[in-house]
Amino acid sequence: MPSSDDHGLRTYGDSRAPFVVLGTGIVGLVFLLLVPAVLIEQAAQGAPLELPRGWPVILALSATILMYPVLGFLMYSPRTKADHITADTGSTAPALVLRQSSWVFRIAFVQIGAFTLMLLGLIWLTGEPDEQRLDINVVLAVLACAWQVGYCFLIVRHKLRPGYITLSAEGIRFSDHATDTWIPWEATASGVLADPLYVVVPALPARGATTSSRVPLPWRIIDDRKDGDLRPSSRRRPGHTARIDRRRFEIAPELLDAVLDHYLRDPDARAELADPDAVARRVDELRSYAPGPRWRRYGPVPVPTLSTPAPR
Repeated sequence: MPSSDDHGLRTYGDSRAPFVVLGTGIVGLVFLLLVPAVLIEQAAQGAPLELPRGWPVILALSATILMYPVLGFLMYSPRTKADHITADTGSTAPALVLRQSSWVFRIAFVQIGAFTLMLLGLIWLTGEPDEQRLDINVVLAVLACAWQVGYCFLIVRHKLRPGYITLSAEGIRFSDHATDTWIPWEATASGVLADPLYVVVPALPARGATTSSRVPLPWRIIDDRKDGDLRPSSRRRPGHTARIDRRRFEIAPELLDAVLDHYLRDPDARAELADPDAVARRVDELRSYAPGPRWRRYGPVPVPTLSTPAPR
């Protein structure tokens, strides 16, 4: 598996992202304008104003589609929020914490809600009402809402939540929306593996790397897993990598790699993670890269080199 670029340049994101953001924005607006367009046409013809049949489905579909450009802008923007880089000094051992975006999590929740409303509209607003149809609609509505109801319940229970990357003197923790992965330093190798969309590091189960899920199996799909990754299920063969979606962070992707590479490649640098003052200085250094650009052209970018040791 390839490791990081030797020249300090790496490519992040997706070359199609700007076109997807623009295209879905246009399509979503077209659906949104369908309802007022019908009303304007009725008024121009002197007909009584009447909302078109299925208008809730049209609006819900529009809201579902319009969430894509909003999510796309947040997920592919290299902008860094300084307050997402923190030091955890409240626990027994200090740690450097890189937090995922709460806005990405919330907008995904709104999009799932809009999609559910669209399904319910399709179920209840199509076909002619009769007693047999009512029974079928109830069954379809339950099936359409079951996963989403569980999703909301797990959010209330804080089982689904924005995650983070934690680096401590003992190792690395990837906490994603639904799963947690623990990687002791001795269970990984040198350097972040090259990937434009995910932070990927080697993780060896034989040396203590483990992963677990906070949610039942149907909701684990929220966190994408590849064939070579560690998985919560013991029925699958052990993986050899751990990943977390870098698009869920409002931290520049090259800065995520710079932090992990710094400690993965230099065992001596990990000693500072046991010192709360050194961790605080490292947080200040990383925050100095904020905010950064809102958007940039797709292509290779330089990965920063962190100071050794943490600046005083």
